[in-house]
Amino acid sequence: MATPSGKLAGSLEILRALQNANGAAAIRARDMTRTHRERLLKHGFLQEVIKGWYIPSRPDGVKGESTAWYASFWRFATVYLETRFGKN
Repeated sequence: MATPSGKLAGSLEILRALQNANGAAAIRARDMTRTHRERLLKHGFLQEVIKGWYIPSRPDGVKGESTAWYASFWRFATVYLETRFGKN
């Protein structure tokens, strides 16, 4: 049976792969399993922006800190809007 730290490491590998694929900005809920998503949220590695959309964040950040949001805003907006409305 995997240890809690081993499970978190597996979830972080998934997050890293998504960051490399998406430019470390917008992560959709359906891009990872619920288990990985909830584990990363619980440990502070993901921050929900709007329902079903997340950005990577620092686990040691202060609650309500907006640095992660400002750092990823433009890339998040691009990915979200292209997904929602297309590239027209």
